[in-house]
Amino acid sequence: MIQNISIDKLHPHPDNPRKDLGDLSELVESIKANGVLQNLTVVELDKYEPGYYRIVIGHRRYEAAKRAGLKELPCVISTMDYKTQVGTMLLENMQRSDLSIYEQAQGFQMMLNLGDTMNDIAEKTGFSSTTIRRRVKLLELDQDKFKASVERGATLMDFAELEKIEDITLRNKVLESIGTPNFRYELQRAIDKEASEKNMALLLAERSEEHTSELQSHAC
Repeated sequence: MIQNISIDKLHPHPDNPRKDLGDLSELVESIKANGVLQNLTVVELDKYEPGYYRIVIGHRRYEAAKRAGLKELPCVISTMDYKTQVGTMLLENMQRSDLSIYEQAQGFQMMLNLGDTMNDIAEKTGFSSTTIRRRVKLLELDQDKFKASVERGATLMDFAELEKIEDITLRNKVLESIGTPNFRYELQRAIDKEASEKNMALLLAERSEEHTSELQSHAC
């Protein structure tokens, strides 16, 4: 059942994967003119303090309605558990293409932390297990630099290129240039550096083997 709930008794979900609600100006004007046309989905905030609710679906509508001066919002009260709340928020935002790469990675990791497997998440979200694994792997990067690169407009292709660098310290260094004109140059320089170091290590290993063989030959 849909029921109107005082906006003062609604609270945003603290673990909503979408941290940035984006530009709400058009939605605010639409709500001023037409009201809220789609209900929110909420859960009871605290069973020991009835009447207060946490938003699961409808964070943008809630924030826009507050700015528009509404006092009540149409809501459906659900009984979903915490794990289902997180999965629902993640799925809703992904279906609307509202999550950044950083937020997707954080959301997938949150579901893993709650006990879902890669296959579970794939079934719930429609993303392949490979995609989910690659997103979560991005969390190995320095989080501040990762987030900043996304804000600069880093693409999935950029991050795929970054995976060509094996050393995480070097990868984080190049991460600083993603979204800038220097990215390709820094990427290639890092790849060449790793290749050069590998070749040097192989050469030293070969010389060490040759030296060992010579010593063994003289000993005989």
